[in-house]
Amino acid sequence: MKTILFIGATGAQGGAAVKYLAATGEYRILALTRNKTSSHAQDLAATANVEVLVSEAASGYGTEAFLSAASRSDYVFVNTDGFTLGEQAETFWGIRLFELAVRAGVKHFIYSGLDYASKAAGYDPKFYVGHYEGKARVEEWIHAQQDSSMAWTIIRSGPYMELLSALMAPAQGTDGTALFALPLGDGAIPFIHLGDFGKYVHWSLSHPDQSNHRDFGIATAHVSGNEIEAAFSAYTGKPAKYVDLDINHWNVEAWKHLPKGKDTKIGYQNVKDDNALLMTYGENFTNWWNLYKASKDNKGLIQRDYDFLDQIVPDRVKSLAEWMEKVKYTGEKGSLLRLHDPFKN
Repeated sequence: MKTILFIGATGAQGGAAVKYLAATGEYRILALTRNKTSSHAQDLAATANVEVLVSEAASGYGTEAFLSAASRSDYVFVNTDGFTLGEQAETFWGIRLFELAVRAGVKHFIYSGLDYASKAAGYDPKFYVGHYEGKARVEEWIHAQQDSSMAWTIIRSGPYMELLSALMAPAQGTDGTALFALPLGDGAIPFIHLGDFGKYVHWSLSHPDQSNHRDFGIATAHVSGNEIEAAFSAYTGKPAKYVDLDINHWNVEAWKHLPKGKDTKIGYQNVKDDNALLMTYGENFTNWWNLYKASKDNKGLIQRDYDFLDQIVPDRVKSLAEWMEKVKYTGEKGSLLRLHDPFKN
């Protein structure tokens, strides 16, 4: 068995990938976490072929703990948490963990990234999304490591399809209609089913001749608001309606649980220097929705090569309708999985 060190294993993405890879019987997983007693960590610890390790560093990425675990590992998978770190620290840690992985003798480094959409748009400020930018700068730096002794792959993802049972779950109208109120306009979200994420990691590690120095985006499908409405009605037989919601109203509702609501700065829980925190949740997610408004029909700002994805993972979920059938989607919030807060590890 090959050993993979996971950074971000207790998050929604990392947890799904860990469980898939562990179930193949081909990998032993080392999961580095800040809190070994959390329910998510304990859930992983009870999984066959998974060992949970603790880093005492506030970031969860302490150099000594990482080096020790990486020295035991053939591969490293890194999904840093920009909502814990803040944008600036996420850029630092992405680069630093790559450097430390080389030092530890790791054979292959998988970086979980996001699209550099603002660069593609000429750095238009309305597409500046802090938790995208932090990762995207790391990706640019990794691309410069062409002579690295360690193989590397970048896998760019996007919003989890499972958010339709969390942050994007429908409200119930007075007449029983499921109301999907999202500030999407006529755009499309490049959703990714969490259950497929580990398959792309497995392909990358199993085909280093094809994946080394490769940067590719993954998604299940680009899905519009009208398509969400139609798929829900077709699958459940119940009425549904997509409502193009005002972004300010969405932000107020989405972040009302935070200390300062939508004006809370990203990274506030761990970064105490306010000058090191750049964006509020409201600013960040206003621009986040702008990305998808500009990605209609897979022809806009964020695009995916679905033919390539079908080639490397032929059994991937390929549509919203297929996903709803697979997970027995009801629209109920939190009904599918014991979901984490999608923006916290």
